[in-house]
Amino acid sequence: MRILDSLGVQGSNSPPMRHLPRLPLLALAVACASSKPQPKLAAIEHGLRPPVLVEGDATWSIEERMRQYHVPGLSIAVFGEGKILWAKGYGLADVELQQPVTPETLFQAGSISKPVAALGALALVERGQLLLQADIRNVLRSWRLPQNEHTAVAPVTLEELLAHTAGMSVHGFPGYPAGTELPSIVQILEGVPPANTAPVRVDLDPGSRWRYSGGGYTLAQLAMTDVSGTPFPELMQELVLGPLGMSASTYEQPLPEARVGTAGAGYRGDGTPIAGKRNVYPEMAAAGLWTTPSDLARFALAVQAMLHGKGGPLKQASVEDMLRVRKDDYALGLRIEEPYFTHGGADEGFRALLYAHKTKGYGIALMTNSDAGMELMNEVLRAVGTACAWDEFQAAPLKLAKVAPEQLNGLAGRYRFDEGSALTLSVRGARLEGRLTLGPPFELLPVEANTFVRRDSGTRFVFAPEGLRVQENGQTSAAPRLAQGERLLDEQLVSGSLETALEGYRALHAADPEAPVVAAERLDRHARALLERNDFPAALALMQLVAEFQPDSSGALDSLAECTEKSGDQAGAIALYRQALELASRSNSPHPSQDATVRAHASARLAALAGGR
Repeated sequence: MRILDSLGVQGSNSPPMRHLPRLPLLALAVACASSKPQPKLAAIEHGLRPPVLVEGDATWSIEERMRQYHVPGLSIAVFGEGKILWAKGYGLADVELQQPVTPETLFQAGSISKPVAALGALALVERGQLLLQADIRNVLRSWRLPQNEHTAVAPVTLEELLAHTAGMSVHGFPGYPAGTELPSIVQILEGVPPANTAPVRVDLDPGSRWRYSGGGYTLAQLAMTDVSGTPFPELMQELVLGPLGMSASTYEQPLPEARVGTAGAGYRGDGTPIAGKRNVYPEMAAAGLWTTPSDLARFALAVQAMLHGKGGPLKQASVEDMLRVRKDDYALGLRIEEPYFTHGGADEGFRALLYAHKTKGYGIALMTNSDAGMELMNEVLRAVGTACAWDEFQAAPLKLAKVAPEQLNGLAGRYRFDEGSALTLSVRGARLEGRLTLGPPFELLPVEANTFVRRDSGTRFVFAPEGLRVQENGQTSAAPRLAQGERLLDEQLVSGSLETALEGYRALHAADPEAPVVAAERLDRHARALLERNDFPAALALMQLVAEFQPDSSGALDSLAECTEKSGDQAGAIALYRQALELASRSNSPHPSQDATVRAHASARLAALAGGR
């Protein structure tokens, strides 16, 4: 159920999120097709809006929302008709230096590095230096991908690496603080110091499922440099950046000193700068592109042009194949959200978003120097898309329907979302309030007699005789009504049936260790919610279950220690912090980045607990 997406948090180099509720929004008059839209630009700059805008709601200004989210700087480029229509910077690129953002300010693109790198890989395919569907091991010269029971089922191919279906590990990369020792690509793939991430390995059958992997793109980077004999920044300059006129962009890591003066500094969600202002990413294909929104617009414009056979680094057939979905709406380097192609980016202290129509030639690129930038960029995207009457951005604000009290009462109740999650709907005045077990409440607005919209995400809830249908991002999921005495696992957890719930979680984990219901992040979130309710036995039992599911995870033990400490058991917490510290101090750890965090936290808590005695 994608309703849970709104509760998630993106990490570094995270995959693109889905951005648009398919709902009516406020219309703004603006000359979007003009190359000089400045007279109407104020309408966009004051037209930022939430996912669902209701008649009578006010919109926000860019300045207001930058303050709200503690985003120092924002840069935007809007394009259409084969050209950049306008580009503008807002706020500060570097707060300490009081350096303003301009259209020329460089930002880290995060995972938008991937589609640009994918275009370069496909250029090598057209040259005959790489094959999309051949075993990638055939072209590797400087490192050998270890074989195991998964690669015995099927080989890893370039196509699978670019589509995130190769079964590769390592989701993303935290980068390296400025001035620290950098690992080689081989050290990153092997997961040995000074690399700060786990080894990149095949731990799912290639082709079996979609799973985002920056590690896979790092292997693709190695394949590209091995077959060409050219360093990756130079290769990408030759294959993509130069031919597309992306003159401000570079994959050089670290950024050359001569260009630092034009680069933004990265900031946390609370507005504090990251150490050294900007991390370094030797995992260039996955996360290492420095660029501007205008250059990202040039990339998107080139993809649109090549898709229509108007020339470029790739043939039309290659671009058509690049935009062909493999699994989970993902093509080669790009997410397809018909009729758009898109990708988000997240490096430490930076967020970016590219959104472009496949056939109509328009779109937008946005970049910020803040971990809190994604929500701001989504609001700007909605303002521009609505003002310019883009597809999927409707013209009218949402008008609420009137639903009789007796009908609302009939819709209230409990609905099954998965084996663990129940949605409870309650009547609140003329509307419904929804709440997932152990989750925060959210408002449902009536737009028709049997159709409601989630206020904070745009998800539609359609009631039918057989139950509830949830419509989100073009997909529909069924949520049948639960019987009066039926209790799902999460409900059992909070209603006194603790052992029954734990047995159920164990059974699910045994059947599928990667089932979303037993994901460590989800169970950890539930445990913290239980702590807030002072339900210490359930919280501790759940964190012990996470540690059981992840016996080699120092992070799981550290969270269990924290949970134990908050429950009032200082002696137990000290013992667990020591175990976590010991686990985090292993040589050749599979989780070096996590272990570094645990060492700092566990050490600090042990010192504090010792001082409190």
